[in-house]
Amino acid sequence: MSNLIENEDDETQEEEGPPRFKILVCIDGSDESSRGLKYAVKIGQGNDADLTLLYVRPIDKGMKSGVHMARQNMLDWGFELPGMRALKIARDNLIEMGFIDGDWEEETIRKRVYGDPIGDTMKSYTAPNGTHIALKLMVAPTVASGILDECELNPYDLTIIAMSGRGARGVEGKINWKVTNTVVTEHRGTVMLAREIEENHGHLICVSDEKSIDAAKKDAVLASRCNCPVHLISVAPTKDDLDDATLAITTAKAAIEAAGVDVVSTYTEIGDPAKAIIEKGKDFSVIVMADSSVKGFRRFFQSSVAYDVLQHAENSVMIIR
Repeated sequence: MSNLIENEDDETQEEEGPPRFKILVCIDGSDESSRGLKYAVKIGQGNDADLTLLYVRPIDKGMKSGVHMARQNMLDWGFELPGMRALKIARDNLIEMGFIDGDWEEETIRKRVYGDPIGDTMKSYTAPNGTHIALKLMVAPTVASGILDECELNPYDLTIIAMSGRGARGVEGKINWKVTNTVVTEHRGTVMLAREIEENHGHLICVSDEKSIDAAKKDAVLASRCNCPVHLISVAPTKDDLDDATLAITTAKAAIEAAGVDVVSTYTEIGDPAKAIIEKGKDFSVIVMADSSVKGFRRFFQSSVAYDVLQHAENSVMIIR
């Protein structure tokens, strides 16, 4: 069943029933996007997870001419509209992975924004068991602002940014380091940078203080959704800090196991925290860190250890908020 709805306002409908685990995957059509999507499916397995795929198209990039043709292509969910191809490929990947199967209800929603002739388009799929998947093509001034707007309008339990590389400059819709940096800096929720992500290597959770221990417990529950092994690390800058690092490991391990999740291994090291975490993190699927925010406009500061790890790690990094 398929419906087409013209939507002129920004209101979202309230959902009924128990809370659902909501995942946003920001894609740009790259191979990294496919890996990030695959990991999202693994985390979202089960009947309580909803998945949204988002492609952001900067405002009216070359779309002023041929408006009728572009709009018809959009209505047909064609390949010509920028971003549509990436979303169609992602949808096909979901089918191949078994995340979309059976008799799903389809709905297409269009909304004009920023005076753009095409505007926002969303293709939604709803399963009989209530699972919801949305493919969104959004128009925004920049890719980063579009992602942040989506996160503000529709709060997610996890946002995954599949960065296609530090290059891709000037390429419409591409998620590069500039986009990632802006989103992670200003986003108020948990976000994961999917970089060269590999499955089944577990989560390395970094702990140092009470806030990071709370974050460790939160991620351990998330990791258990995809049967990802949990490991802990605490790095003492000096020998004098070793007792604090050891206590952080002990406290975090107890909190995680009290939540019903096993801790496979723990590591306590002395040295530069960012360098030690990056080096040890190479052996794991995801490095997990707490947001070291303080009051102010920016909740995530570039002087933090978490930021250094996010910027320089060779693999995926998750910032828990």
